[in-house]
Amino acid sequence: MPAWPAPMRAHVTMQARSGDGAFLARVNGAAFAGVVHSAFRRAVNIACLSNGELHTLVTGDLDDGPNSLVVVTEDFLAIGICQGDSVRAGGGSLAIAGKAMVNVAGAAVWRTPVPETQCAAGLLRRRLAEAEAAIWRNGTPGGFIEGMADTEVARLTTRMLHEGADGLALALGRGDTDAALAHARRLLGLGPGLTPSGDDFLTGLLAARALCRRQADLGSDAFAHGVIRLAKSATNPIAYAAIAKAARGEVRDRVARLIIALGSATAEPPSQALAQVLAIGSSSGTEIAFGVIRGLASLIDNGEWDHGHQDRH
Repeated sequence: MPAWPAPMRAHVTMQARSGDGAFLARVNGAAFAGVVHSAFRRAVNIACLSNGELHTLVTGDLDDGPNSLVVVTEDFLAIGICQGDSVRAGGGSLAIAGKAMVNVAGAAVWRTPVPETQCAAGLLRRRLAEAEAAIWRNGTPGGFIEGMADTEVARLTTRMLHEGADGLALALGRGDTDAALAHARRLLGLGPGLTPSGDDFLTGLLAARALCRRQADLGSDAFAHGVIRLAKSATNPIAYAAIAKAARGEVRDRVARLIIALGSATAEPPSQALAQVLAIGSSSGTEIAFGVIRGLASLIDNGEWDHGHQDRH
């Protein structure tokens, strides 16, 4: 008896609630084509065919970020989206392999928030000390905080993460780019998770430094450029995409708002912003938050924290 063909999956239409301004422009201009790199329940990563850069669709319970669209849906896997599906923009929408259509008409345009002011260095140091204590109290074990796996390998990984982070912070504080890059190399790809702990730490550190430095200084940041170069071959494409964007001052909304809350002269207390970051992923938010703390501290230590400077962006 001949086998019946598998039933056709129904075409699903979804609405983008908001999205990165550049990504929305490409979709509206029918200037985007790609292939699904990886698919998860709450996120779909799409590799652009023209340059290989990753773009991401996330469910409505997640926040905006670089190269991302926030889509009103709960589960991408339930739609049948999978690795290798073709993706193409046209007519103000994004079509995914005949399975789904994401409409972007009316989506709010998002861009990374940037600090408008900077607090005094003494106040920043107090905020950083309080935030770090809160991370140790409330963060998730996994990489920098022991406890997820009680094994010798896990303990060794945690020790290596702290040694790399401490060495990197000291090198940045004294302005030694070569030493800083040597420590960053040891952190890349180190630790558990889809985005390894060391990569999450570097994402937070790079974002903090980029968002709080003068705009004119970003192009000359040899450390940031060096980390991007090293990360290209030292970690996976998802982690690399986050690192490369963070080094240019582009980071997901929750992380940017934590940086602003810690460093701005007129910011609200950072406790709520920190809690939002700690909720990212399994332990990724904890590692990112540790990176933000070290990144901001490095700007004080090497004299780059410019209290009152307001023309960075």
